[in-house]
Amino acid sequence: MKTDGVNQSNINGEKLINYPFPYCSTLEQKKILEILDEKLSVIDVFLDNIEENIARSEALRQSILKKAFSGQLVPQDPNDEPASVLLERIAREKAEVAVTAKKGRGSKKIIKQKAYELL
Repeated sequence: MKTDGVNQSNINGEKLINYPFPYCSTLEQKKILEILDEKLSVIDVFLDNIEENIARSEALRQSILKKAFSGQLVPQDPNDEPASVLLERIAREKAEVAVTAKKGRGSKKIIKQKAYELL
């Protein structure tokens, strides 16, 4: 008889009892558990190290950014103009480019090139 169900009607308890089911002895099971516990302990140590290194890298990143913004990463050239003067000059040149663009003088290519130079 053909059935369209998902159950296996020809398998019963008696067949399952006689079906060979491989399993480990109690001693083997204990040894496997010891090995797994040891491996899991190693994994826990690795996870702790990873978390510490992530925290350390974040602190290092913040330190590097702080030094970069305060100008402590590279030796400073005393002949360089201060950042405030540089920013004023850039703003002034951008304004000149904007005025030139509004007046229609010069091609768009020249205006784009000048804007790129300011960056």
